[in-house]
Amino acid sequence: MFVMAALVVSGCAGTRQGNAERALEARVGGAKVSCTRAARRGFVHELDTKVFVCLARRGTAQCDRYRVTRRGDRYSVTLLERRSDCVLPPS
Repeated sequence: MFVMAALVVSGCAGTRQGNAERALEARVGGAKVSCTRAARRGFVHELDTKVFVCLARRGTAQCDRYRVTRRGDRYSVTLLERRSDCVLPPS
């Protein structure tokens, strides 16, 4: 029981968040990518999240900021800002 609770609390990336990160990786290539989490109710129930803010790390303190939007099973990637800070909004 404790192991199962630890897995839930560990905050594994949700399916939609993971798909958003993969869509951005396909666009930017070799950069390290991270996105805001999908909205959740509690720790387990992932809500229908359609917009993610993502970063593609280009250097030590330099990132490009993107918006990844989900429409059905498709994800579109839009550049928001080049050379931004590397901090995602809380999610």
